[in-house]
Amino acid sequence: MSPRVFFHVGAGRAASRWLQERVFPRFRDVRYVPRTGFGQSARIIAQGGDLPVLVSRQLGYGEFTPSVAAFAREAPHARPILVLRRHDEWLRSVYLREIKELRYVPFERFIDFERDEGVRPQSSALFRERIRVLEDHFRHRPLVLFFDQLVADPQRFVRTIADYVGASYEEGDICFRPTNRSYRDRQYRFLRAVGRRRRVRAGSRSGHPAVRWLRVRSLRFAWHVGVALGRAVPARLLSSEPLITEAQLARARAFYQADWQACLDYAATHNPGWTMMR
Repeated sequence: MSPRVFFHVGAGRAASRWLQERVFPRFRDVRYVPRTGFGQSARIIAQGGDLPVLVSRQLGYGEFTPSVAAFAREAPHARPILVLRRHDEWLRSVYLREIKELRYVPFERFIDFERDEGVRPQSSALFRERIRVLEDHFRHRPLVLFFDQLVADPQRFVRTIADYVGASYEEGDICFRPTNRSYRDRQYRFLRAVGRRRRVRAGSRSGHPAVRWLRVRSLRFAWHVGVALGRAVPARLLSSEPLITEAQLARARAFYQADWQACLDYAATHNPGWTMMR
């Protein structure tokens, strides 16, 4: 007997890690396959059984389509779940992560709304296209939820997913605090100052897995050192230049407004009662 399969296609900076570490493991009456066990998901699904299977994987924009296509070949009947965050808020969070990871560039070079020559292509934030990819590869339409819903009512947000996958849970077992710690503005400004002096080589995110592992570990050590020093360095020694301006955020929101509205319209049409128009 083939189990019902649910595929949470997580995106960075949209509560993916929180769901994967603090919510999904608390679900009962469902077999949860965490991101670390993604390679075993096809075998687990093939085993069959009465319990539904919930698979979660966080995908960057470059790996989204090929990873979805690969999973769909194994489980075309899976029901996708996608959580989206408004473009300006999402880009701000992604950009601050780049600063934290010592890959600083000015925001206008991070994403270029004029010539599309930034570090990130404009297409990396086209969320309606991600919905379309899921529609094209699976027999079921995706359940599209929004980060705003989580912020406004996290308990209801979790219940929505639990009801959808047929899971039960104890609300008291779930920690509703955000997973990623917040950095103070001064710490980010210190990390920006360090990042400005660090040249990032082309292709630095690729290479042998062992080299990537070592690079990630060294960066994490640098984060901790930077955060500690950022607390101690007097603010007067750091540039007062904003990390990202309100005008830049407004430009991002306006640029992607049509795409965001298309996502809201999709959810309103296919997931009635679960959308939060904003």
